[in-house]
Amino acid sequence: MWKLVKTGLAMAWYQPFAVCTLFIYNLLWGLLLYKLIRSVAVPLLHRYPGQELSREAVQLFWIEGQFQLTKTDLIHSYLWWGLGLLAARMLFSPLLNAGVYYSLHHQELNAGYRFVRGIRKLTLPFLVLYTVQIALTLAPLYFLYAKVVSSYQSHTSLEGFAWTVLPLLGGFLLYNFVLQTLFMYLQFGVVSGRPLSYSILLLIRNTPTALPLAAFILLATLLISAAVMTSAMIWAGFATLLGYQVYRLIHMFCKMWAITTQYALWDVKSN
Repeated sequence: MWKLVKTGLAMAWYQPFAVCTLFIYNLLWGLLLYKLIRSVAVPLLHRYPGQELSREAVQLFWIEGQFQLTKTDLIHSYLWWGLGLLAARMLFSPLLNAGVYYSLHHQELNAGYRFVRGIRKLTLPFLVLYTVQIALTLAPLYFLYAKVVSSYQSHTSLEGFAWTVLPLLGGFLLYNFVLQTLFMYLQFGVVSGRPLSYSILLLIRNTPTALPLAAFILLATLLISAAVMTSAMIWAGFATLLGYQVYRLIHMFCKMWAITTQYALWDVKSN
């Protein structure tokens, strides 16, 4: 297992183009969301009554906001913006995945060339897989929502409610963890020209190795995230801002590491 971790780390290190592309994409996406949220939040904050005004003025502000949200079409434009951004995210994610996975499978080619070629050749199958993955991810939410609402209505204490809901949330997270690993192997199969059944069987046979590998990389990523968030709360200023941007790059590298580690296992077991 540790040999696969080291092999995956070395493979991720030799994918600077893909890592930097993912970093720039997520950076631009974050800036776009920031600008959109800021354009909505700042005008509202300018209209919010200050401490010098009475409590009635604050209540009037919230009543007016509720009226505009429920009785006018003010929110429609924001909903369309949100749906448009969601659709763009769902389109760009499989495009980038196609470039990343093709780059891993064709390391003999030039970095930029193989990334773009992967997007051109594999966009459609990766888009189909991504759509199915999203559907399977969202499918249990209806059941989960119904159970949470029913549990909230039947329990008289927050402790009892938590003991009922937390195992359900844990099961949902575990389901998504396994689902993400499964679709990672399905994408390996698409890149290498293998049938989907071959990818599923290979993952099933190597589950005792694949899932611990994925869990280890996930734990390492969470520890890095926790360290950055802790330092941001302790040392505020420009150094923290710079460190956070470096962390975003490291986070993209860890995502690449998670993929390359599983690909190393795939490569060993499929040859």
